[in-house]
Amino acid sequence: MPRALLSFIGCAAAILIIFLSTSARADWVQGEYTYNGKPVGEFHCVPANKPPFPAVIILHGSGPRIRAHNPMEDMCEELASAGYYAEYIEYYSQTDDVTPGQRAKMREYFPVWMGEIRAGIDALDSDRRIDPRRIGMMGFSLGAFLSLATGATDPGKIAAIVEYYGGLPAALEPMAANLPPTLILHGDADQLVPVAQARELDKLLTETGRPHEIHIYPGANHAFNFHIPVWYNASDAQDAWARTLAFFARYLGGAAASKVQASAH
Repeated sequence: MPRALLSFIGCAAAILIIFLSTSARADWVQGEYTYNGKPVGEFHCVPANKPPFPAVIILHGSGPRIRAHNPMEDMCEELASAGYYAEYIEYYSQTDDVTPGQRAKMREYFPVWMGEIRAGIDALDSDRRIDPRRIGMMGFSLGAFLSLATGATDPGKIAAIVEYYGGLPAALEPMAANLPPTLILHGDADQLVPVAQARELDKLLTETGRPHEIHIYPGANHAFNFHIPVWYNASDAQDAWARTLAFFARYLGGAAASKVQASAH
């Protein structure tokens, strides 16, 4: 990946990881699967409706491994309440954590992370509770890059992607035609991953005739939907989540809104 791109991804680090003291919910269930004979950690939320379920894989951004309450728990619960089997993959399971400036580690670990994620998709494919034709991905920053890289290199495996303030690695741009329906959400004041990444992805998907939507939030910075001082924007966060649920409903067949009130993440 280009050095400048890796720098932007690396800078995202801890801003996407929020440590809270709240205890985990009962529906946030820990599990694991294997990749190359080694465990990969995951947490999942199971919907109350009858299987087979559509599924959504959640991928975090860069930063320290989460040791306490995970802010993705709320998203997991809300996706489950909308009828999705939601699975958060800890793709640091077989690598060190990646923090700002560790570009060499990012280049080294990217193939491992991709392997762990692909193994997670395979595990869902073999789960009789899951409809393998309706698996989506939702990624944030580095997780968005990983989601798009997965969609581009494994055509047909993913039915929809929602990417928050990420982009498609330049080396994979020739594979943009492989991407599934994609929702692009980005702030035009993003100081870490420039909005140009979103516009370039929009251009590539338009040129290749791939179904997609793009929404740029005026004045919004990186991670605008997380409770980060100065950057957090409640109205933009709520709008992005509503768009996320509506997009997944269109392409995966879940509900367009969760049964619990969508919190501003």
